[in-house]
Amino acid sequence: MIKKSIILATIIVSLILVLAASAFVYNKKKDYSNQVSFSDIITIEKLLGYKIKDVSLSGERISFYQEKFKELKTRIQKTPEDINAWLSLGMTKKSVNDFEGARDVFLYVTQKYPTDAVAFGNLGDLYSNFLKEPQKAEEAYKQALRISSGYSSYYIGLGEVYLYLMPEKTSLYEQVMLDGSRRFPQDPYFISSLASYYKKSNQTQKAIEQYEKLIQLDPQDKAVREDLAELKLIKN
Repeated sequence: MIKKSIILATIIVSLILVLAASAFVYNKKKDYSNQVSFSDIITIEKLLGYKIKDVSLSGERISFYQEKFKELKTRIQKTPEDINAWLSLGMTKKSVNDFEGARDVFLYVTQKYPTDAVAFGNLGDLYSNFLKEPQKAEEAYKQALRISSGYSSYYIGLGEVYLYLMPEKTSLYEQVMLDGSRRFPQDPYFISSLASYYKKSNQTQKAIEQYEKLIQLDPQDKAVREDLAELKLIKN
């Protein structure tokens, strides 16, 4: 009788240990799964969060941006692949001076959609004009141009990085502006920029050529006519 009780007790204890071990393994798996999921949610939630860092905003504008953030968060949670919503979120964060937050959103977009030129272009602008990281700005603009050359702002942005932020690469400015001018022949920005660059660097003949192009675009521009006349006197 005693032996039967001992055997039964042993079986019960063994069964309890097996069940406990099974539960432990199951819970470990379940916890691990939840941890991964939770980590992913935290990452997205961080991107969807916002900080209004522009202290000059009025209460009305703050309310406007708060509503904008809520709207974009709802859109993204409903349709995470909505790239336009992500881009709008990055631009909205930039609008309230949360430049690091905007950067993180655009970086996320470039990882999720590596063929989207707009995200790279926005990164170039952030890195050059707000975060003051010219090397990263250069690479972002170059990548945007590799993907699409259809935006004049990418040429302009890259050129300004070379001209104002990277003195060791200022010589690259001319080529970028020439590329932009060929891609957008009717855009006066590239022509006037080259005209000014050549004039300041004493490349008189090249400056004259650009000023003559400006005259063709706007024959009534008095200031351009005066500069052109001055340059022709210098040449002669």
